[in-house]
Amino acid sequence: MKALFPKIRLVLLRFKNARSIRAKEQDPRDSIRLGLSILGLGMVACFASCNTSATSYEIPSNEYVATPSSTMSVGDKVSFTFPGAPEYNQVQKVQPDGRVGLPLVGMVNAAGRAPSSLQASLTSSYEAHLTDPTVFVSVEEPAAAVYVTGEVGNPGKLPLDRSITALEAVMEVGGFSKLANPKKVYILRTEGGKQKRYVLNLADPIRGYESQAFYLRPYDVVFVERSNW
Repeated sequence: MKALFPKIRLVLLRFKNARSIRAKEQDPRDSIRLGLSILGLGMVACFASCNTSATSYEIPSNEYVATPSSTMSVGDKVSFTFPGAPEYNQVQKVQPDGRVGLPLVGMVNAAGRAPSSLQASLTSSYEAHLTDPTVFVSVEEPAAAVYVTGEVGNPGKLPLDRSITALEAVMEVGGFSKLANPKKVYILRTEGGKQKRYVLNLADPIRGYESQAFYLRPYDVVFVERSNW
């Protein structure tokens, strides 16, 4: 990059000297050649600077980590399996009041509880009703999700059933489109009633640069910008 500067200065000096020549003695082709030389050197300098190091953005370190939850939430689809009474097997959606309705025991609180906690409680409750009171509880489909849009293969909603990075989420929806700019991927995150925006350079890991993985949180929006080229 530094080696280009003497060449640019030389071209500019020639251009300055050329302007001092009277117009009647000047060949118009000289001005064209000088102009093209300056333009060419400028483009080389631009490409050289564009292809050097990776681009990074200032993001608080605590925003990179996931916030996994082991408890059930409103909207989760929860599976209940009764080995001793398969006719009671079912999938329930946690209602807005945080409860689910089950046979023989009625409404029980589910939101804010771990599946294992609810499982133990239900097994105890069914001892008075079933010979085998065992109940298995598991989250079949979490309500929490992330949304991936912009220049990706198949924009859409992804259930957040595990810890997932921004790059993994993009790959889950078909990867980057041909018009995508992986250097500018926006994460929209709502915290405390305020929406924050972070910018990621996902071209780095694709090209082999070491970079910190950015884990998504419930209801994050991932937007992949279109390239200007």
